[in-house]
Amino acid sequence: MNALENKVILVVGAAHGIGKAAAECCVNQGGTVIWADLDDAACIAAAQKSDSLALKVNVADEDSVIQMYSTIEQKYGGLDVLIHTAGILKGAMVPIEEFDLKTWQSVIDVNVTGSFLCSKYSVPLMKRSGKGVIILVSSGAAVGGSSSYAYGTSKGGVSSMAITMANKLGKEGFRVNVVSPGNIDTPLKRKMLAEYAERIGESYDKVLAESNLGDPMKVGSILAWLASDDADYV
Repeated sequence: MNALENKVILVVGAAHGIGKAAAECCVNQGGTVIWADLDDAACIAAAQKSDSLALKVNVADEDSVIQMYSTIEQKYGGLDVLIHTAGILKGAMVPIEEFDLKTWQSVIDVNVTGSFLCSKYSVPLMKRSGKGVIILVSSGAAVGGSSSYAYGTSKGGVSSMAITMANKLGKEGFRVNVVSPGNIDTPLKRKMLAEYAERIGESYDKVLAESNLGDPMKVGSILAWLASDDADYV
């Protein structure tokens, strides 16, 4: 039997990058995967390859998140796993004295509030089976510094929230994990590298070659493993 057979898994941020890789890996392991993203066109295209459900969601908007979970409840009756990868990076290389509040708030809204809302509304559906798994994606930027004040701060918030949820929800039969990848080859990372190359007057190809970006499928396979019962003690 595949490791994720009979599990209903929601992947938020599934249209691109690590989220798409995680969704593909979960499908390959036999999971029933719900692909959710703000970019619904790309999400639908990816989900159709595996005959899976695709949903549009704005993670920073509570009503949108509630509607997503309402649809999942109606179709599946419950949920076993949330893999939340949705995030944005803005303000790369911008000095703090030039960093505007609007940019700061938009990153916090998506990365921190989005993680909170998607986690919050997943719990009631998971409680129906008496347990659940919540996997959040932070970043090495949370502890190692970042090109963006807002991004680094937001990922630190995600990590701390996951630790708090693990402590509190663990007593109710839940498992909460947080994964902090490094430099991974995603559209988000490539966009940041393009901005960096322009800022320093270097060619993008050279900057990209020197960045030694990791394969998102390698991270996706870790997330899929964490979604399985094999990771019960992690």
